[in-house]
Amino acid sequence: MNWAAVQMSPAYGFTIVALIIVFGPLVAERLRLPGLLGLLIFGAAIGPNMLDVLPRFTGLQAVGSIGVLYLIFLAGLQLDLETFVRYRVISAGFGLLTAFIPMALGTGVALLLDIDPRPAILIGSFWASFTLIAYPTVARYGLTKTRPVAAIVGASAITDGISLVVLALIVGAETGDASGTRLVLDIAVGFAVLAVYCFVVFPAIARWFFVGLGQERTLRYLLLFIGLTSSAVVAELVGVEPLIGAFFIGVGLNRLVPNASPLMSVTDFFGNAFFIPTFLVSVGLIFDPGVMFQWTTVRLALGFVAALVTGKAIAAWLTGRIFGLTSADVGLLFSMSVAQAAATLAATVIGYNVGLYGEDVVNAVMVVVAVSLILTSIGTNRFAPTIPPPVGERRRAGETILVPVLSELDGLRDLLRLGRHLATPAGGFVQPLVPVTSTQPATIEAGRAKRSEVDRELRELGGDAETMLRVNRSVAAGLNEAAIEMDASLLLLGWPGPNDLRAWMVGATYNEIVAATSVPVAIAALHPDAAEGRVVLYLDADELVPGNLATMTLALELATTLARARGEVLVLGPMAPSTLETAGIPVPTTVDHRDGEQAMEEWATAVTQPGDLVVVPILDTEIQPTAVRVYRSGRSVVAVKQNPETATAAVVTPMTLQFDQTVGG
Repeated sequence: MNWAAVQMSPAYGFTIVALIIVFGPLVAERLRLPGLLGLLIFGAAIGPNMLDVLPRFTGLQAVGSIGVLYLIFLAGLQLDLETFVRYRVISAGFGLLTAFIPMALGTGVALLLDIDPRPAILIGSFWASFTLIAYPTVARYGLTKTRPVAAIVGASAITDGISLVVLALIVGAETGDASGTRLVLDIAVGFAVLAVYCFVVFPAIARWFFVGLGQERTLRYLLLFIGLTSSAVVAELVGVEPLIGAFFIGVGLNRLVPNASPLMSVTDFFGNAFFIPTFLVSVGLIFDPGVMFQWTTVRLALGFVAALVTGKAIAAWLTGRIFGLTSADVGLLFSMSVAQAAATLAATVIGYNVGLYGEDVVNAVMVVVAVSLILTSIGTNRFAPTIPPPVGERRRAGETILVPVLSELDGLRDLLRLGRHLATPAGGFVQPLVPVTSTQPATIEAGRAKRSEVDRELRELGGDAETMLRVNRSVAAGLNEAAIEMDASLLLLGWPGPNDLRAWMVGATYNEIVAATSVPVAIAALHPDAAEGRVVLYLDADELVPGNLATMTLALELATTLARARGEVLVLGPMAPSTLETAGIPVPTTVDHRDGEQAMEEWATAVTQPGDLVVVPILDTEIQPTAVRVYRSGRSVVAVKQNPETATAAVVTPMTLQFDQTVGG
């Protein structure tokens, strides 16, 4: 047996790496160390510089390079865009502070260590950027919507851009390839081309694929992976760091892959189970204790570590003072921003290849990377558990929409399309459900067949969820239980049509569902051309009382979201926007107010036209008969009700809703 040949085989290499991925974090956690640190330590131990268990494995380096791209890609894909926009000021502030303060200190330290000015500036720029190594940790603690994490994710793009510009300018000046002005112009053009590809071209391809060829989740995942790798290729072609491309494509595909969707679960699983841990193991392989503990390396490394840690700590502290963050928030800012990995190593190698410095600087940077990863691992696991997840914020209605299929499938596609219009801006997803009120085999099989049809309809619209089948004696109770289990933010029901509309609207069916559920409800009666008209919100000033504020707020939210999805200005009336503002309900500045008769039917007839969609609040458990007449006049109607979040399900009588038997029947 040739053991050397066995060590070179891919099967052996991946076996060793898989063992480390499984047992490294377990051993580290038993020693009260972060699991991430176990991957780094065991990666160093098996490398050619220590035990030589894995002397050479090019496949590991290749997968590791994809792993760091995958890490940044997930950060962009899982980014809560609304939270990011809300905290854009702190993101910009922290990004600039955590870039320029460490860069200034790093440059100063390099000059004090007798490094020439040009390479000293480049070395200082290493510490401006950081890698979101600890993002999976904060995601596990449910902190992705908090201010510090939003600031960190936004700042990462800013710091990477600053580091890239400095790298291009210094290397260009050293090699004499182009002038400083030309380099800046090249970088700007590169960013523009990359942005167009990641934010416009590939998302358009993905949308077309999801509603056409990509009905299988495996194909959809592979398309996301193609987006990741192709963005890195485009970035390299235009002279931009591939990490920027990975982040851009993640943000570009953000709306297409909701965080709670099965496709996101698959994407997250592959990353955290294989690609990202493999990257951390590959980083461990490059550590060489024999070189790192030589005095020339230690001397440089001590100065670099001092500049990095001091600069990042000052930036985090200043951000905390300026924006009023807690000490735990500041600790998390520092812990996550101190991490140095792929971007730093790549820039270090580039500077070495053009002759700006020697091996002593490269080895010192390796020490800094090792120290920074230890600090980020320990610090993040120290501070993240002390930061409470955001619980006081009002949920957006589109985050998780439950769509029960209560009758035939006519009009289901329009209902699902309406749900997607509500879910997409919130980064949410639509979850269909088929209720069954009997355990008879024939009834169950009919429910399963309907579930398959609903799945097909949803796939053709680009949706990803798998339709649920719910068996319960009462449809109302079953829907409420399902809504609680999946933490639904909205229950979206469809009217069956004009033939028996009145019976469905004002009879016991929807009354009981509205009364039984503890989540917001929207009941939609849609005409086939409902997607073409304007969105109109009817609110009566006489009904603006404290008990109705929550429902009116929900109606305004849904109407505003639908209007934006159609690129239209929301029409509101007869209540004046100022009246809503006085009651504490903020109104978009672009609303088109239309005064008129207080009665809904008269106002809608005067203001709307057939094809428009009228949103109305349900201020009791019953939809008013006037909504029926508005619908029959050619207008689509969406009636909404916001139940108190603490409400418990009412006791309801068994319902059949076109099902013939009850449980056991």
